[in-house]
Amino acid sequence: MALSCAAHADADVFAAGAFDVAALQPFVALSDEAILSADEVSGLSLQRDLRIEPASGASGFLDSLKYNLERKDVSQFDAFNADVFWDQSASIKWDIIAVYGLTTAFGLSNWEWGSSGFHFENEGWFGEDTKYGGMDKLGHAFTGYLLSDYFSQRIAHEVSDSNGAIVTGGILSMGLMTYIEFFDGFSGGHGFSYEDLIADGIGVGFSFLRNTVPNMAERVDFRLEYIQSDYSDFAPFTDYAGQKYVLALKLSGFENFEETPLRFVELQAGYFTQGYTDAERDAGVEQRREPYVAIGLNLNEFLGEVPEARDTLPGLAASRALEYLQVPYTYIPTATR
Repeated sequence: MALSCAAHADADVFAAGAFDVAALQPFVALSDEAILSADEVSGLSLQRDLRIEPASGASGFLDSLKYNLERKDVSQFDAFNADVFWDQSASIKWDIIAVYGLTTAFGLSNWEWGSSGFHFENEGWFGEDTKYGGMDKLGHAFTGYLLSDYFSQRIAHEVSDSNGAIVTGGILSMGLMTYIEFFDGFSGGHGFSYEDLIADGIGVGFSFLRNTVPNMAERVDFRLEYIQSDYSDFAPFTDYAGQKYVLALKLSGFENFEETPLRFVELQAGYFTQGYTDAERDAGVEQRREPYVAIGLNLNEFLGEVPEARDTLPGLAASRALEYLQVPYTYIPTATR
């Protein structure tokens, strides 16, 4: 048997005859005219899987990007320990450095870090008399969730064994959010808030549950919707007047609905506020804290109806984005702005 190929480890299971699958780096690129016998293939160091692709299109930035957009299973964490944490963290050290660097630059320029001595701030939760009506707390939860998912998926794409990646990703996410909160303590406009830190932990915990509880990722999304408000520049993570946070229950994740038209339907619970930013207060906007429920469209399920599109780079990018971003005007809510 001879193969002209490139080997790419990213599916769940590969077994063929006597091929012995062991442990692999995420990508093994062979030369354009590589010829492997069956014995040579079995001698490759493979993690759990093998995909054969034409060598002419197997390497390069776009292929790497597409590979990293494919969702990995990070549900296993029984082998986690300190050594696993350090090894997995080292596998994405440049990601960690970049995220901390960008966060520091943003904090210094936008969050007034260093403008005061260290102090605590009791911000409350969703009360009428809170500064942002709870939108900032949902923002912290969403950011913790997003970072935990990002770090754990990046680890799963870089290491030979992703067991424990969801725990490492959660720790890295909480570490960054604690770093932010610590330096918020040196901001005259903020302060160290225990409520923020708890919200961060809730987001990280949701990421852990969604990635480890069977079928939860297929059934539940936590999303951010953003339409720029009249009171801010384009700022999806700080323009609270333009945000909504949404939990979506996807009927496609339930066996009773997966073969019916109801698979395209999702039930949503969301929250938004009005009148809780400084610009809105200055404009005299009446304060509202508005939870709502809605019936919406599962756009990812529609995308899945065209697998040849979903499996492309743009399709994969859209599929990943739709897990975290709520598309406006694709649902019927009980309350509107």
